[in-house]
Amino acid sequence: MISTRVSEIQANHVAALFAANAISFSLAQGATFADLADSLGQLDSLPTAIYLTVGVSNRPVSALHSGI
Repeated sequence: MISTRVSEIQANHVAALFAANAISFSLAQGATFADLADSLGQLDSLPTAIYLTVGVSNRPVSALHSGI
């Protein structure tokens, strides 16, 4: 049996699609929407779509806030 369960995804990845092309880049761990807006603001034009893949943890939220 093949397991497809992923316990943690570490990367924050952005794919920005334009009419004629696409770009992708990574954001630092802990990046905010303001950081994403700054990164997108550096582009020559606004994308028609943005796809985000964000790091997740299987730890409870209370553990994340306490630094466990």
